[in-house]
Amino acid sequence: MKTSIKTLLLAAIISLFCIHESSAQIVQISSSKLPAQARTTIRNAWNGAPIVNAWRNKEGRRVEYKASVEDGSTIKFNANGQWIEMKNYAGVPTKMLPQQLLAHIDKYYEGQLIVWVSKTPKRYRIELANGTKLEFNNKGVFQAFL
Repeated sequence: MKTSIKTLLLAAIISLFCIHESSAQIVQISSSKLPAQARTTIRNAWNGAPIVNAWRNKEGRRVEYKASVEDGSTIKFNANGQWIEMKNYAGVPTKMLPQQLLAHIDKYYEGQLIVWVSKTPKRYRIELANGTKLEFNNKGVFQAFL
């Protein structure tokens, strides 16, 4: 009897978890539905390049946006429209990165393009075209190899 109650309880917990996980919704949206700050970031960093596709990802209470730009870049934004990740194998725009981070790349990896950047309030993680992965603090000071 105790075993069957435990089994039922475990099955109920697993079912709830599966229902929650499957509630993530990725919906294609028009670029005008991106947060204003996201549209401004794209306009400034990508020199007005057209947004080709845009999506909203809602998972529970968390909302993120993703946009593709004509040059092949993809950019993720948080719910407020602040960029949190950008990727382009032809190189991402560097206008939004700390000067100290860029100076470090120029000094130690001259000529290498930054192809991926992830940003949190505390750090930047980047990948260079040669596959090197680096971590910097939010001021652009080198912290570690990844």
